[in-house]
Amino acid sequence: MLLAFYEDQNKLPSYIVDMDEIEPNLIAAVFLIPNDPAMWIMMSCVWLAALAFAWQTVTQYRNEQALPLADIGLLVGAFLCAAIWPWVGKAVPLAGLLISILTLMSLIAAVSRKLSDGRLGRNPLIGILLGWSTMLSFSAFASFINDAMAIPSEIASLVGAILACTTTMAIQLRIPQNALYAITVMFAFLAIAATMIEAAPVISVIAVLSIASLTFLLVRVTT
Repeated sequence: MLLAFYEDQNKLPSYIVDMDEIEPNLIAAVFLIPNDPAMWIMMSCVWLAALAFAWQTVTQYRNEQALPLADIGLLVGAFLCAAIWPWVGKAVPLAGLLISILTLMSLIAAVSRKLSDGRLGRNPLIGILLGWSTMLSFSAFASFINDAMAIPSEIASLVGAILACTTTMAIQLRIPQNALYAITVMFAFLAIAATMIEAAPVISVIAVLSIASLTFLLVRVTT
């Protein structure tokens, strides 16, 4: 999606760049090293959601509202994967991509567990974290295929956006009471569109079309 805009194929994967090498509005910096106010707002919300959820989990640990250990294990695994995949991806791009996808899969497993009581699927904080993970995973995927296969960044972005929208629709239908998931994904697309409007207008258009497609999904699950 949208981390694919990186024309120099001899450098590191487009989602792994050193801060000293970042140019203004380069799509590689959108998620991991944001420059746009919209992405800073979103990252702040994600960090606050992560901290609030951690506090919520700790305070409920010794009472009847405590999460099952299996859910806690999946969440801890997801957070650890989210923390290390950019560093792993710098040395081994494919391994970094797989770890980012594992982050998403762990969160999906946590909200979908049949033996749980469904609280995670309804928790708005998890909706924010899951939406952020969805965008990161498919952005990393689009960036990887752009770097590995040398296909145009616009095509890689389109593939990533289609996969992200499809996945978002499937997940949102499983957690219809958690509209913040789709809203987070839509806001991420909005931040991408705002960041890339001058550097890569085609990618901005793809992001806007993705928002439009997800709007119908949001209307369906909230009405």
